[in-house]
Amino acid sequence: KHIPLQKAATAKIRIGWSGSISTIKHFLLLLPVLSRLKMRYGATLEVAVLADKPYSTVEQELVSLIWTAETEVAHLNTFYIGVMPLPDDAWSQGKCGLKGLSYMACGIPTVMSSVGVNSEIITHQENGFLAEDENEWFDCLCALIDNAVLRKQIGERGRAIVIERYSVEANKHKYLQVFERAQPTQ
Repeated sequence: KHIPLQKAATAKIRIGWSGSISTIKHFLLLLPVLSRLKMRYGATLEVAVLADKPYSTVEQELVSLIWTAETEVAHLNTFYIGVMPLPDDAWSQGKCGLKGLSYMACGIPTVMSSVGVNSEIITHQENGFLAEDENEWFDCLCALIDNAVLRKQIGERGRAIVIERYSVEANKHKYLQVFERAQPTQ
């Protein structure tokens, strides 16, 4: 169950990405932005990759976390900011936004590419941030890094949207309708 956990006040700000190694190319879209952020924030910032296999890159020092169903939520809760970069292509247009929804369900302020369903999930600067290019990514991430109150507000609003629109509880009537329609008629 995706439940937010309190972050340690003295910890580094951790930007996190979650996904499979097969989609790491999407994370790599952020390397130029992450390099700029490291130059600005130095040792107060760290970047984590949560994936099904260990991952590292020479361009960016990373914390590599191994995804398992049992540890996913605990690892996500180490993120101060969750990111979901995507190219604007046909495959990405069909994605469901699950990664962003997972961050949001944990109360993690989320920045996503303004691609496909992401712009339906996120209302920019209200329950998350949408970015289209490197400068927008940099600006959105800086705003969240610089402002703990904003991170908390965006995280809480993001979680509220997940509960309101995307949770089992919010959609139980849809599930029940499907089951009712599947009942054999006599």
